[in-house]
Parts: sequence; C-alpha cells; structure tokens
Amino acid sequence: MPYVWSNWSGWVRAWPKSILEPASEEDLAAAMREAEAPVRVAGTGHSFTPLVESEGTIVSLKHIAGVVDHDAAGMMARIKAGTTLRDLGPMLFDRGLGLINQGDIDRQALAGAVGTGTHGTGGELGSISAAVTGFRLVTAAGDVIQASRTENPDVFDAGRVSFGSLGIMSEITMQCRPVYALEETGGRMPVADVLAKAEELRDANRHFEFWWFPFSDQAIVKILGETDKEAKPRKRRPEGEETRDDKIFRTLCETSRYTPFLRGPFQQFMTSGSGRYSSGSLSEPGRVRWSHDAFPSDRNVRFNEMEYAVPADRGPDCIREVAAYMRSCRENFLFPLEYRYVAADDIWLSPFYQRDSVTISVHQYFRQPYAKIFAGAEAIFARYEGRPHWGKLHTLGAAELSRLYPKWDDFQSVRRRLDPSGKFLNKYLKRIFGEA
Repeated sequence: MPYVWSNWSGWVRAWPKSILEPASEEDLAAAMREAEAPVRVAGTGHSFTPLVESEGTIVSLKHIAGVVDHDAAGMMARIKAGTTLRDLGPMLFDRGLGLINQGDIDRQALAGAVGTGTHGTGGELGSISAAVTGFRLVTAAGDVIQASRTENPDVFDAGRVSFGSLGIMSEITMQCRPVYALEETGGRMPVADVLAKAEELRDANRHFEFWWFPFSDQAIVKILGETDKEAKPRKRRPEGEETRDDKIFRTLCETSRYTPFLRGPFQQFMTSGSGRYSSGSLSEPGRVRWSHDAFPSDRNVRFNEMEYAVPADRGPDCIREVAAYMRSCRENFLFPLEYRYVAADDIWLSPFYQRDSVTISVHQYFRQPYAKIFAGAEAIFARYEGRPHWGKLHTLGAAELSRLYPKWDDFQSVRRRLDPSGKFLNKYLKRIFGEA
C-alpha cells in the first residue's frame, strides 16, 4: 500500500486513517473533539524525527496561514501557525517588520519551527521560539487556550518548544523588529584559525557560522552583518528547482555511494569550489539583501540530519572530536559539519535553556544509511552534555532527557494536565516521555 505522508527526506512515512485540513481555528477545535488518536500535526515535513508519524490522524495547517494583525509601534505580529517562513518574510516586510533571526532554511511552517526550537546563528540571538510572546493552543478536548508570560504562564514556558505534544498551535505572536538589510560575506579559512578565533568571529559579527568538510583543512565561513547599503531584491527559484551547484553536489553524492574512497578528494573539491565563497576571501564586498532574503539558502539535495547543542565555550573542542571520528570511522559521507551559535533562553525544553550554546550538525545523503555515523557522533555529543534538536535525529529517551532538562518534570506535569489521555502521543513521543 502506498504511504500517505512522508517527511522531506523520505525516511519517515505514515499511513494515517485520516488527514485533516481545517480552514480555521474553529474547524481545528471541532476536529480535535472527534479526531482519532494519535493526533499529529504536519507542517512541511522538514523534521527528521518521526514526530508526525501516526496511524490515527494527521492534521495539516496549510490553510491556517497568513498574518492576522500587527503592531508597528510594538513591533509585534500575530501570525497563523501554518504560515511558512518563506511566505512570512514578504508578509512582514510589507508591514515594515522582519524576524529578529532566522535559520538558513525557510520551508518550515511557523508552528513547526517554533515547536522544535529551530534557530539561526548569532552569539546574542536566540532561536525562533525565543521571539514568541504569546500563542493560541487548541487542546485535545477542543478548547482554545491563550498563553503568554502573564496568561497561563506555565503553558507558555512549556509550549514554546513542545513539538505538538501539548496541543496544536493555531496562532503565534512574534516579537519582530523594523525591516533591515544584511550584507553577506564569506570565504575559506584554515580550520585551525577558525576554531582558534571562533569567539572573536562570533563577537565581531551579528551572524557567524561555518561549514567544515572533515577531510579538508579549510572551513567555509559565512558572515551576515547589518548594513545601511542598498538592498537588492532576491529572485527565489521555485521550490525544489536545482541550481548548478545542487546538480554538481548531487552527482558527487551519487558517485561517492559506489566509490567511497573518493570521499576525501570530493570534500576537498567542494571546499575549494564552494560557489560564491570560492574566492577564499572574507574581506571582499558582499551582496546585500533584505533580511528575509539574506537568511535562507535553497537546499535541494536531500539529507538526514543530527544536531546537538553543546555549551558555547566547548564548541571548538567538540567539533574537533566529531571531525576526527568521521575521518577515522570508515563510513561513507560527503556532507559538511555545520557550526552555529545560539543565545540562552528560558524555555523549558529548549536545547538552549539557560545555556549559551554552539550547535553542531551532522548530515548524511538521504540515499545512504546514517545510523552508524550518527551513533558515533552522538556518543561524542553526550560527553559534552549535548542536547538534541527536537526535529533532528537522536536516540535519547526519557531517562537521558530528564537529566539534560532541569524543567523536565514541570513540562510533563503541564502536558499530562492538558492531554490526560495522551491523544497527541504517537509511539515515538511515548518513548521520549517514558509513557510506552
């Protein structure tokens, strides 16, 4: 029987009895009263964990989209939860606003990005969830709860990163800022220099990140800085349309599946010929875009991903160990490691709870097995007190997670109160929460 739903990489599939597409919050609330458990919410499928997997009901919020209202003076926007980040950028721009920070992929629905703690990079900048000032939540009973720092504050603290386990967000209020432009610069640097100067580069730039193909001794650095220069509009390609670089990289990924001994030379080639960063200079003038056009990159070569957040001051040592493991493990891989900074927040299940962090991402081409290479990296992350990204692959259960999150029991208490029958728990979440 053909599967009915799959995530972006194709590794998570589901055969639900029904897929619901409510057109409004009222429709969503009514549907919850009758929906067959487990009920899971699908955005655009960009989580790699089986968060959406369900043999009961999958709910799509694609029709609950758009900006409800905005406050120009307070720089706030009320946004329907199914709005994709790609659509949201121009909507906010037309109202004179922009998100405070954003990741380099914008295909996610806002509710999914918030619910999993999706983030960009910046030493003083939090995740997308950290910019949430309030939300409306449809519960398992079909009731609607408003949550903020002053109204149902425990639901607010628990719900900003809750991956659909408390209920279904229907509307999210975001703290924004006036529209702004970013200048992108970047180039190659010796890995040793990047790691030695990581904190300096973080503190000197609004946004700093780098990619490192472990078989190369060079890293690809990307910097975004706020600027008053004139921003040029960006013409986005249609969703899924491959660029020349996409086609080259996909060809290398396919070739390396059968010639794993070429993974080292291929990674050195990708570092030396990495598109707009091929000049190898950080000092050349960069391109200037409005923020919603500057942040995202169109990634069309599919992959699976693991990401952990470790204490910021331990980031360089951790990525050194991960890279050394990947070079020695004899597993075939071609994607680079990715390194970003995220500021601490106060969200109970945020990977950045009360801790400035570095996130390190490990990717594997979607047609290649990932379990062994991810297991070795995960063992290293554990030694650095790493916390997993909720939308990306990991193997932790309730015993390990409860030690990593000081507010774990408080979260569980709120979850059980809002969903006493476990309507929102699929097999995966039952294991995560120790309810199996």
